Amino acid sequence: MTKLYALLLSLTLTALSVGCKKDVDILTPTPEDPIDVPTPGEPRPGKVCPVGTPLGDDSFVGTTIGPAGGKLTSTNLGLTINVPAGAVESTQTFSAEAITNTVPQGLGLGFRLAPHGITFKKPVTISVRYNPKNLSGTFPQALVMAYQSDKGIWRIPSTKRWVDTTAHTVNIETTHFSDWAVMQRVVLVPATTALKPGASLILHARGYPNELDIPYPGGASGTDVDIPEPETVTLVDETSWKYSGAGQLKPAITTATYTAPATPPARNPVSVSVKLKGPTVIDGNTVNEIWLVSNIYVADEGITYRINGGPWVKTSVSQGGQIQMTDNGRVFLMVGASITTGITISNMNIPIPDGGMTEGTSGTYEQNWSKNGSGPKFLLSDNSGPYVYVNYYNIVEQTFDSPGSLVFSQFGKVGEPIIGTFLLEKAGRNRPGQKDDFSTTAVIDGFFRVTRTK
Repeated sequence: MTKLYALLLSLTLTALSVGCKKDVDILTPTPEDPIDVPTPGEPRPGKVCPVGTPLGDDSFVGTTIGPAGGKLTSTNLGLTINVPAGAVESTQTFSAEAITNTVPQGLGLGFRLAPHGITFKKPVTISVRYNPKNLSGTFPQALVMAYQSDKGIWRIPSTKRWVDTTAHTVNIETTHFSDWAVMQRVVLVPATTALKPGASLILHARGYPNELDIPYPGGASGTDVDIPEPETVTLVDETSWKYSGAGQLKPAITTATYTAPATPPARNPVSVSVKLKGPTVIDGNTVNEIWLVSNIYVADEGITYRINGGPWVKTSVSQGGQIQMTDNGRVFLMVGASITTGITISNMNIPIPDGGMTEGTSGTYEQNWSKNGSGPKFLLSDNSGPYVYVNYYNIVEQTFDSPGSLVFSQFGKVGEPIIGTFLLEKAGRNRPGQKDDFSTTAVIDGFFRVTRTK
């Protein structure tokens, strides 16, 4: 246990040594971008996006597959590639590497798939697992796989695609490899956020209503569909706006303004929802009723958590959220403290594109917990127990990463907010002074709103 406390102290001192000299005020949230209502018939060119950045060697997976076919699977990435017999004429090295997701309204990681430069003789199936608990603001049928062209434009292939809501996978067939990612074609913005007490924000549906139904084989013009800038979705039922929880909601046709209560409510988050006009045809299938739900946490600046569904515990993050450049890549760090607790959340090779990310234009970034290598780490010291909680647990002599994830819904530039949530379904627990045995577990969930200071 001494090593754990030493780690917490080391991380805290690191944050203090690189922190800014002055505090940064957090501004009342406003809509991330101007609400752009599309003009009917207006051409919508594809948006040129940056190329994703690799997230570390430990995210790489590869195997050789020949004419008999085979499979490439990565549990950590939630990715499976099925290669049918006859897809390749000779043995090829198939590989996948996690990269930052730069597709508009992306969800999760991006993937750099190889081999490049060949056309498969038969379609290869790409399957990416999604977390149904992290679909705030959208719905499974709105998810779709897209690839990035050599011009930097993301495209939705006019090939067979489907979402398996039982297995929680997004699937597509393709005859070539490139950079691939999952995107949300419709999302209620902000999908998940944290709002200061008494502050207000505007919600609106944003996305690609014209790209919800792309027939296959062949799109409307028989080609793959370029992904443009997202637009305001006007197909909302303006009479359906509603909310559950504290605060006030004022609908205004395609938008609604939510105002948080003056003090943090006992029930967090507050949910705001709106229904799309239906029925809606999505990839050839009719969906009769679609609700978009936004989750809004109301709290002051800091990290807020609870253990096993108990009361919320608020911690202050005096040095804000920081990205530090190391020899091993970019490391995100935020350290929270209260009278009885200390909490550290860090992330090696954070999957955020350079310059920061804003919810609604670049999407939601989620990573599973990882004890070793790249990925997020969690450490909580609760002196009231006293207990120490970590992002892994033991069974006999084996160590397992806790199920759950760290999710960023907004990642601003320096001086702007960093907002997100976290869940550890099996956080290992131990008492100070005992041997390093984390076989006892607890459920820890929470949210954060901090200022980026570096």
